[in-house]
Amino acid sequence: MGLAAFGVIVLVAVAAGVAIQLTERKFGYDWLLIAATATFGAYFASETFPGSTVFQAVKDWGPQVDGFYVIPGVVTGAILALVAYLGTRNLQTTTRTA
Repeated sequence: MGLAAFGVIVLVAVAAGVAIQLTERKFGYDWLLIAATATFGAYFASETFPGSTVFQAVKDWGPQVDGFYVIPGVVTGAILALVAYLGTRNLQTTTRTA
């Protein structure tokens, strides 16, 4: 994967993280956790799936831009970003007082 493709992955992941941060008031670094997991997911899927024998069905599946396999990269990045979002969101619970 080229540097340009990796740069685009990082920019899109940071934009998604900042968008989540702006829509919900959370602690200051949730956007960074979401962006880091999305970047890792997209990079891992693009670099691992094409050379893997376990994932032979998706080996060369979809378009390729500068060495980045778009479909596996985007799908895996989005799934890991969603998992990170669900893991970092603030859950509010109510307690009954006597």
